[in-house]
Amino acid sequence: MESKSFSQSLLIFALVFSLINAVLEELLWRGLLLSSLKNYVSTFYAVTVTSIGFGLLHLSIGIPFLMSLSFSFGGLFYALVVLKTKSIYPAILFHFVINIGMVLNGWIL
Repeated sequence: MESKSFSQSLLIFALVFSLINAVLEELLWRGLLLSSLKNYVSTFYAVTVTSIGFGLLHLSIGIPFLMSLSFSFGGLFYALVVLKTKSIYPAILFHFVINIGMVLNGWIL
């Protein structure tokens, strides 16, 4: 019984955390920062700055360098998805799914 309760709690945490995190991070990094920077600098520069910034944010909260570097590449991927689809929703969905995997693998707790 206790194992089922833990599994249910972990799944609920994974879903709630992943949804909130994906929505807020995408709204900030791709919704606000990427779209604003594109008005003042080239798209290439805007994507580069927001992707590196996304990785640095994670480094600043204690995530190891190599994982934070991979988050920069994730930020690049999300930015390209937003630019290609002209919508933030697919990036939120990808981010949500990746976060769920990270929680269920024990990388985020």
